[in-house]
Amino acid sequence: MSSIADTLLERRQTLITEAQEIARKGVTEGRDLTVEEQTGFDQRLAEAEALDARAKAIADGELRAKDLEDSFRKVTGREAEQRTDTEGELARWARESRTGDFYDLAPVLGAERRALMAVRAGEARAMSASAGLGKDGVYGTLWEYAVQASEILQAGADVMNTSDGNTLPLPVVTAHATGATAAANAPITASDAGLTTVDLSVTKDAYITLVPSELLQDATFDLEGYLARAAGRELGLRVSARAEAAAIAGFTASGATAATGSVLAATGSVLSDALIDLFHSVNPVYRTGSAWVAADPIHGLIRKTKDGSGQYVWERSLVPGNPITIDNKPIYVATSFDSTVANNKKIVYFGDWSALKVRIAGGLRFERSNDYAFGNDQVAFRAVVRSGAVVVDPNAVKFLQLTAS
Repeated sequence: MSSIADTLLERRQTLITEAQEIARKGVTEGRDLTVEEQTGFDQRLAEAEALDARAKAIADGELRAKDLEDSFRKVTGREAEQRTDTEGELARWARESRTGDFYDLAPVLGAERRALMAVRAGEARAMSASAGLGKDGVYGTLWEYAVQASEILQAGADVMNTSDGNTLPLPVVTAHATGATAAANAPITASDAGLTTVDLSVTKDAYITLVPSELLQDATFDLEGYLARAAGRELGLRVSARAEAAAIAGFTASGATAATGSVLAATGSVLSDALIDLFHSVNPVYRTGSAWVAADPIHGLIRKTKDGSGQYVWERSLVPGNPITIDNKPIYVATSFDSTVANNKKIVYFGDWSALKVRIAGGLRFERSNDYAFGNDQVAFRAVVRSGAVVVDPNAVKFLQLTAS
């Protein structure tokens, strides 16, 4: 029996065990089940029956396929044509599974961080060149595509994975404790850090991509690579949007200002000096591993900026895959940051982006439907992710704000 059928039967057994526990609780306590317990009991049994039917249908399909192969062998004297063995698990699931079957991409410990490091080092691999990947490898490669689409993650945001989506309270440092000189036998002056908490919740994002049935039948089509790129990039854009919104809400300290009119009139020393002011407004402890982040139109503005000696501050990378830098610090794109030069706009952020915590709850879920676009002879693949982000140290990153004068 296939791994899909085995997974369905395992889920069925889990549901039956849960239903038995509910019934046993009522018997042990010598009472009838409550309405809520009875509903839960009935729902679990109904779902278990549905899973049993799906597993049997898959098993019957496998048996019919085997009978057809045997008949082909007897009539022709040769083996039936087989798909290439280099196809990975994800592609086999996409071609062979039935409506409602899911591809369980459980989170792999450290996969997001390894994907971040691979992309930063220019080592991200293509799915089509990773034949035979298991679910762990698929999950990691999906995250490489996601990181490629989300530059704020590359800037150093701390990505964390939780098994569920329950609200997670995190400590926020609003002010750090300071030391003081203390004389012998004299009391030590207390200096407490300013601490509060912020709730890190998650929101579900989903999308559907449609694939013509002809491509599913065509073994030469890189279905695995297509699904991985589409899902990974869309996942990265959705997670990036939440991370950028959290950064705007959480990093509220201005590090430098520049007159809007001066920046518009000359993209030279005015903006160059403002970037230097922003750099030095951030505490040195936050400048190790720091990065600049701005919207893409602001990137264009900075590219035209020169220092006092007429040299461009925008430093192109000499190593393929390495980011462009300003004052030896990489600069990344955030699509939802302020992108126009106008009063009160916060056009550039700089600092330690590890203070931005990005949460993924339960990894990425893949599901398939043959019915959604039946009239167009297409198969639908749905990807679902739950993510959220918060800032836990508002002092770590500051911004350059434009003013009227």
